[in-house]
Amino acid sequence: MIERGKFRSLTLINWNGFFARTFDLDELVTTLSGGNGAGKSTTMAAFVTALIPDLTLLHFRNTTEAGATSGSRDKGLHGKLKAGVCYSMLDTINSRHQRVVVGVRLQQVAGAIAKWTSNRSLSRGCRCRYSRHNW
Repeated sequence: MIERGKFRSLTLINWNGFFARTFDLDELVTTLSGGNGAGKSTTMAAFVTALIPDLTLLHFRNTTEAGATSGSRDKGLHGKLKAGVCYSMLDTINSRHQRVVVGVRLQQVAGAIAKWTSNRSLSRGCRCRYSRHNW
């Protein structure tokens, strides 16, 4: 029988509401709960962005504005990042029991279309570097 990989922890650095925070992830069940503005959506955005670092594939909506008027604009991922460089790192164990750490380095860039290091275009105004390390 093939075993599944497991997520061990998620680390956010300089995300909105989190200067430097590591969340330990239980291998069976992990829940997010909290009031409005507690960081649930930001935490999930950081998790998904570390898994899928190609920002052209990611679209985040501001779920706290459900029912808001059309004048309210969604800031997407940009609204979840603080100024400067932001990091999201996932510490995992793969199906071969090897530790794999994946992460992204994000930085808002005003008025510019940023590019992947491989020159694949990203969403406007954000620069992303992706790295994978096996230990």
